[in-house]
Amino acid sequence: MAIDKDAFRRASREKPTFSIAQGAAALAWHGLGSLRGWCEVGANPTNCLYRAECSDAKVYFVKIQFRKAFSLEVQCRVTELLRERTELPVSELCVFGGEEWTFGHPYLISSELPGASGRVFFEETDDEKRLRMLREFGAAVAVIHRQQLEEGGLPTRDLRSWRETVREKLLDNRPLVSLLPVECRGKLDGIAERLERIDAEPEDTSRGLLWGDATLHNLLVDGEGHITGVVDFENGAVGDLLVDQLHVSGDFRVRSPREIYGREEYPEAFWDGYLEAGGIRVEPGERYLKIRAVAQNAGSICWFWEALGLLHPRTPDWLDELEVALKGLE
Repeated sequence: MAIDKDAFRRASREKPTFSIAQGAAALAWHGLGSLRGWCEVGANPTNCLYRAECSDAKVYFVKIQFRKAFSLEVQCRVTELLRERTELPVSELCVFGGEEWTFGHPYLISSELPGASGRVFFEETDDEKRLRMLREFGAAVAVIHRQQLEEGGLPTRDLRSWRETVREKLLDNRPLVSLLPVECRGKLDGIAERLERIDAEPEDTSRGLLWGDATLHNLLVDGEGHITGVVDFENGAVGDLLVDQLHVSGDFRVRSPREIYGREEYPEAFWDGYLEAGGIRVEPGERYLKIRAVAQNAGSICWFWEALGLLHPRTPDWLDELEVALKGLE
């Protein structure tokens, strides 16, 4: 079966619309007042974001998860934890609602934070403010990483069960496998055989609380580049600090325009702020990176299938990258 790129694009753009009546019912249920303004301010393939203005002039943001993705309940827990334990600028109010009524999907209501989009500001401002923002970004990530939690209260993200991840997400996932092109399915037996033979395990690394999506677009900043808001912890977890650290490094490595994101001093400013705030920078070993590539590519293939019911056009590439990384572990 061929991967239909047009169908994937259409599906990724499709989203429901939620009415002001639904928004009013949700805010009233949580005792947040009478709604007078309701407008969509953002969306992605899994979430819609609405701005809700109440009659008392208070403003809330309502994130509605209309497709399976990461956890809004986890986002609520991490936000509450950071508000209680740190001085990071997170929402003062954050409440989670299930899908039984109102929107028919899980949702999260959070109070408004001041500031402009960190990503937009970074690309439009001057060098001095970019460096200031990056140092504060690094410090914020370090504060999150320093929080030590007992495992069990949040998801765990590490590579300890990387073989199980590949089996669960890909090899034993029959509905997904049935959609793979013939040339992709033909690689699965070889992947399964290698998985049985390889005895490599990831190196132990420092652990702590993870942001899960530590990027500039999850920051709010003022006109001078000072951080005024830290948001979006749907993928929060307890696990290897390398999860966030490699995510930040990768964002600088691939983000465009390169004349901005490709400058060496920018990731250096992030790390300066991170270390000054007590963060522990971990240098990943070659084995860790290969195991990560195997698990990450299996996860990427599965994530889009679970969210959209379709395969991402890059699925063959991800499968090739998984296979190359796995061979490198032999």
